[in-house]
Amino acid sequence: MNFEMDTPDVVESEGFIIDTDQRAEWALTKIKEHRAEAERMAAVCDAEIERYAQIKQEAIDKAAKDSGYLESLLFAYFGTVPHKATKTQETYKLPSSLLKQKTREPEYKREEAGILKWLTEQGLDSLIETKTAPKWAELKKGITANGEQAIYAKTGEIIPGVKIIEREPVFSVEV
Repeated sequence: MNFEMDTPDVVESEGFIIDTDQRAEWALTKIKEHRAEAERMAAVCDAEIERYAQIKQEAIDKAAKDSGYLESLLFAYFGTVPHKATKTQETYKLPSSLLKQKTREPEYKREEAGILKWLTEQGLDSLIETKTAPKWAELKKGITANGEQAIYAKTGEIIPGVKIIEREPVFSVEV
């Protein structure tokens, strides 16, 4: 049999069967070649994606720079004209657009440990969030499967809320 076959289509159309170590080695060599080609193509595509991302970012940066200057001029103009003011914003209407200045909520920089300590000292435990969750990794070590049921090995009890679903083994080839 000729082992210089190039494509899986040729292998499949001739009814190729791996029944010797040599044929298995040939198949592994072909798998390596296919994976190497896929990696090469992925690298080329990734490089092009990176190039286009750079072009895109340069266009965004240029637009921001060019627009930023004009926006600063519009902001200065906004300060010279009478504008409508509400509690949360000030606006000035133009035929094609709206100049708007919004007031913003302050930003809160938080340090959780300090806040928790203070809340505890003040007796404000109702403002402390407590999360209870099973320690799954530890629990799983003590589980025995019985069909779809999980049995806690120490007591023999069925654990509610756990359903065991068997899965098919996965075959892989490492090259």
